Amino acid sequence: MLNVTPEGVERYHVTPAEVGETRMSVPCFLVEHPAGTLMWDLGVIPDAVVEAQPQGARSSVNPTVGAVVTRTLRSQLAQIGSSPGDITYFAISHAHRDHSANANAFARAVWLVRPAEREFMWADNNSRVDPSFYTELKSTTSVRLLTADEHDVFGDGRVVIKAAPGHTPGHQVLIVRLPSTGSAMLSGDLYHYPQERTLRRAPPDNEFDVRQSAASRASIEEYLRKTKTRLWIEHDFAANAKLRKSPAYYE
Repeated sequence: MLNVTPEGVERYHVTPAEVGETRMSVPCFLVEHPAGTLMWDLGVIPDAVVEAQPQGARSSVNPTVGAVVTRTLRSQLAQIGSSPGDITYFAISHAHRDHSANANAFARAVWLVRPAEREFMWADNNSRVDPSFYTELKSTTSVRLLTADEHDVFGDGRVVIKAAPGHTPGHQVLIVRLPSTGSAMLSGDLYHYPQERTLRRAPPDNEFDVRQSAASRASIEEYLRKTKTRLWIEHDFAANAKLRKSPAYYE
């Protein structure tokens, strides 16, 4: 969970009164497919830190956002009989601290990343990331660089990673097509609060490229309309509270 100050909320061109719920969720997703598994987004505080603070680990993401985590990602995977070493692929929507904290644990899996994001992760003077979260990835050969707009993870169109740059240079979203649930898109940080979308507010000023973010939002909205795909805003605390959590699942 992320606690956001009023000043932090306003960075997204909405007010605390408009959003109501100012907290943000920080979910991680495991996608199971007959051909393998994909882990999407990897938390905000490394498991080792959470394990050392069983009453709840706290961390500052930036001066306006503080994180609280009470359960490790590893323990949640163990609850369903899995572990980081069992994962086939992993991808992060982008490299900011609240999406990449446990990347080192998944270094044995195939990393799916945009070349621009990979470069961004180790760029000089980049205060938005913490390279200690992903030291194991710097020299890994278990990586697949995604250059097409869409990458079909398992080759059957059911799990697709789509480019949506702007928030970071290689920001991406995930589309999952489920037989019973239907199609859902995991937003990364395309939006943070749902009111940014419903009120049609401009992207935050601190995006890596504001114009590119606006173009990605427009492109994604058109995609959602054409494909009848639902958007799951990952940081939407109220919506996330209603979603099934592991060991429950969607199919």
